[in-house]
Amino acid sequence: MLELHDVRYEVGARTILDDVNIRFPAARFTAILGPNGAGKSTMVRIAAGLQAPTRGEILYGARPVDTMRGPELARMRAVLTQHSEPEFPLLAEDVVEMGRYPYFARIPGIRDREAVTHALEAVGLADRRRQAFSTLSAGERRQIQMARVIAQMDGEERADRVVFLDEPTASLDVRHQLTLLQLARGLVARGITVVAVLHDLNLAADHADHFVVLASGRVVHDGAREAGLTQALLERVYELRAHQVVDPEDGRSAWRFSL
Repeated sequence: MLELHDVRYEVGARTILDDVNIRFPAARFTAILGPNGAGKSTMVRIAAGLQAPTRGEILYGARPVDTMRGPELARMRAVLTQHSEPEFPLLAEDVVEMGRYPYFARIPGIRDREAVTHALEAVGLADRRRQAFSTLSAGERRQIQMARVIAQMDGEERADRVVFLDEPTASLDVRHQLTLLQLARGLVARGITVVAVLHDLNLAADHADHFVVLASGRVVHDGAREAGLTQALLERVYELRAHQVVDPEDGRSAWRFSL
């Protein structure tokens, strides 16, 4: 179970996160929602142990994240950030293999190479493994980074594993957005907790089990899918008009917005 207790983050006189208390449900997909500048990416970085809060505590199970050594934490959680481009010229498979670094000392073993292959196959880019990462399209680079996350989680079968995805569908067309989120659902099916920052509310509604909504650094909604996202909440948080439309063929609803 991943928990944030009384988390606050400040930059100078500006408060980015203010008294955030969240318990992310295990083996569920939680979507982090909210307008630009709400503090979503900052919260993900702090929850992942990439950034220290000004105040507060992050717990993985009963353990504070700041007491864990790097390799141990890397076997427990993987992170897909908004900007995760390698600084050196690498092949696509080299980038995916970075997810295996917590599992080998100097040279990857058979198990590591198998994990890389499986991850590339999962994102549909096995045929690009020997292509230079920098020559891939923006969407393909995003998929390769998702493969890295999948390879990193292809390790110890433990109940406290977490994957953080910060705007994972950025730069992807509709088909690849759905594919990536289905891959995230596949991680959940393996007992892995997924926490994703999403801007498309309809994608979130279709794929997430739990919703956390931030506004001005504060949690204004924290609830399971069954509680839903209400019109009043969305209009207040995003400062626009919202209404739901229902598809007459399958009965599914979708949000539409206007200023």
